[in-house]
Amino acid sequence: MKVKNMPEFHRVVCERVGYVCQGCGKDFGADCYFDENGVNQYVCAHHFYTKKARPDLKLETSIGICLDRNCHADVHSGKLKIELDINITPNG
Repeated sequence: MKVKNMPEFHRVVCERVGYVCQGCGKDFGADCYFDENGVNQYVCAHHFYTKKARPDLKLETSIGICLDRNCHADVHSGKLKIELDINITPNG
């Protein structure tokens, strides 16, 4: 599903899994809310493909997962690897 903007992307991706981090499994549930800028104090949506590499997919929620702040940092640093289980092939 494609959404209209980045705040909606973060909200939809994390609501879809009930605010459970898909990296470590921690449930943030009822404590979570997104402000008008799409910011949440516990979780955020992570893009499997960078917005630079695939700008056409930056608002596609099927390529986003919900991660807590620590797991998100670990994905970007390479400490945590998460596989994408849908069939979208990056350009190039």
